[in-house]
Amino acid sequence: MYFISFIEECIMNPKYLRYIGGRIEVYRNDYDYASEEIRWFTKELKKFRAFRDEWDMKDVTEEQLKKVKKIAQGFCKYPKLSRNA
Repeated sequence: MYFISFIEECIMNPKYLRYIGGRIEVYRNDYDYASEEIRWFTKELKKFRAFRDEWDMKDVTEEQLKKVKKIAQGFCKYPKLSRNA
């Protein structure tokens, strides 16, 4: 079993004004510290928050963790910015 926790991080770059980002910390039951971090960065706020609300602070199986990773990868989208953006 694993325990997962969503951590939102401050986005300081004004080019990413409407984005949120952070990490999902993954804890194994037999270890006191996070054993893995899953990154996310998105401007799909409503969809991401629904995903976070469903999974945050949960004990999950290995199969569920794989599902969370796959979903989080879909929320890791960086915009293409021009040099003048």
